[in-house]
Amino acid sequence: MWPVILIAVALLLAAAGVGIGSYAFMQTRGLSRRFTAALGGNDLDSLESTLASHLARVEAVDQRLTALDAEYKRLAVTNSLASQKISIVRFNPFGDTGGDQSFSLAVLDAHDSGYVLTSIHGRQGTRVYVKPVDFGQSKYKLSKEERQALTQAVKRVPEIPETDGPKPNGSEVT
Repeated sequence: MWPVILIAVALLLAAAGVGIGSYAFMQTRGLSRRFTAALGGNDLDSLESTLASHLARVEAVDQRLTALDAEYKRLAVTNSLASQKISIVRFNPFGDTGGDQSFSLAVLDAHDSGYVLTSIHGRQGTRVYVKPVDFGQSKYKLSKEERQALTQAVKRVPEIPETDGPKPNGSEVT
């Protein structure tokens, strides 16, 4: 009787082994198909060429990113030196002329450096003065109107447009 039980157990274990082996074979075959589809081929050369192609693309993107970063830094420096903050104050320095024909114009960059241009209009003629400004200060004495124009310009912060077109921002240009 023992030999019959042993044979039955052996057959049962063999059937289980065949079932597990078949399942493993099907899983391996499915993974092999997915691997082949993902890499574009079924041999080692295809895998190497796919990886080499991908590495070449990554290196090209890295070089382009390095070039763009250098260009961004150059543009940031150049932009910081551009006229960004502008303010004008109109005034009447003499009581005998009509209207506010005189003005002080402050033009500054991102570092609050630039100039204040003043035009004083009178009956006898117009005089124009310019005073350099470095980091919000001038080494020349500024008039009340020039100080006002400079203060207004320093307080201005250039806005980043949300869209390509101009948008009113509700601030009044002085």
